[in-house]
Amino acid sequence: MAYIERPRFSCMLGGVLATLSALPRTIPIIHGAQGCGGNLSAAYSLGGYLGAGYCGNSGVPSSNIGESDIIFGGGEKLIREINSTFEVMDGDLYVVTTTCMTDIIGDDIKGILNEVGQKDKPILFIDTGGFKGNSYYGYTKLIQELFAQYIPQKNTKQNNLVNIFGLVPGYDPYFRGDLEELKRILELVGVEANTFFTHDQTQQNILRAGEASLNIVLSRVYGPEAAIAVKDTHGIDYLITDLPIGNLATVGFVWQVAEKLGLDREKVSKALYQETDSYFKYIDRATDLIADTDFQNYAVVIANATEALPYAKYLDNEIGWITGYIFITDELTEEQKNAIRQVFDDIEFSIRPELVFETDTYRIQQYIEQNNPQFKSDAYYETFSPAFVLGSTIDRKLAEVLNGGLLSISFPVINRIILAKGYAGFKGGLNLLEDLITGQISGR
Repeated sequence: MAYIERPRFSCMLGGVLATLSALPRTIPIIHGAQGCGGNLSAAYSLGGYLGAGYCGNSGVPSSNIGESDIIFGGGEKLIREINSTFEVMDGDLYVVTTTCMTDIIGDDIKGILNEVGQKDKPILFIDTGGFKGNSYYGYTKLIQELFAQYIPQKNTKQNNLVNIFGLVPGYDPYFRGDLEELKRILELVGVEANTFFTHDQTQQNILRAGEASLNIVLSRVYGPEAAIAVKDTHGIDYLITDLPIGNLATVGFVWQVAEKLGLDREKVSKALYQETDSYFKYIDRATDLIADTDFQNYAVVIANATEALPYAKYLDNEIGWITGYIFITDELTEEQKNAIRQVFDDIEFSIRPELVFETDTYRIQQYIEQNNPQFKSDAYYETFSPAFVLGSTIDRKLAEVLNGGLLSISFPVINRIILAKGYAGFKGGLNLLEDLITGQISGR
């Protein structure tokens, strides 16, 4: 398991803590050792310096169990910690999360919650032993449990209300900017979106999620399982699609939603025309620079299963770059890999890139060096240049080997702070183009 040296995800608990820290007025309570909370809060901050949110980082309450608790059980400490949290932390939702050691101990968390629960302080329990999966699976588990334990079922649905899932706070570094842009675009065609994690969201948005008529899942791997479960329990239909980046993908995304919801086609066409017209007016302003520079690049995309293909699709379909390699860095089952391959096969590339599933950062570089002729002793070959890497900050060495640029799009991102920026939608496509051009000319 060499990828542990430079990991691109954390354990299941890490994903849950990052997600809870992004929810409005939500208080996580860790039942585990002190080190779990400390180390994981540092980990998810690496998604562009995510920050603590309402209750995150070192401010997360923890039962802080030790060796004696492992032998005799940590239930009493958890009870004290929950009661102390109720007194000190002002929240609208409290969520108890477990760790590896407390899962092994087998403390009766549900029984404890029945003992300490208060009507005016909703409290949930999520089994998040780190050994059960990585951070992305933790996110999926949390969404499932919110619908199972907290979000009320509604028989009456609001036709134009949707929930957006699939982007994991921190571990999809541009999650907030992406969600804000998609929410804005959907509003243009008369659709209201619960995003859960943008700053305009409250607990009421979470509680209203059961009234939605559609769950939009922006990932082929992280969220579909939850969407299927929610359809069974809450009767909400779902759309599994890809993160739209740029004009072409966003127009297609909106039409997918419009078809599912039965929206007025004339209204949708008018809104999309205005957005597309504005989009290309901005693009026109960059054409002189694009024409006067060697803008077309070979590209390597290194990201998770949610984002790798959308970025590669943008590079080829929108700006004419040649993507040589797409590396997907998640631990996936063969069934999940096949789902990704099917989407990959349906994308029209001018020159089809290689799709590789690899978690190890060193092996990604090794794969390119072993399979690209410019690193061999051939007399004649086509140089993989100029090159650009869209990956993580830890892919800097690969960018240096290729003598190319680097844009950090995937976890961990430690060379830039991410506040409101996103790469999804129309505005996100323009942001991405700006950053790619800036990456090329910044050395002038």
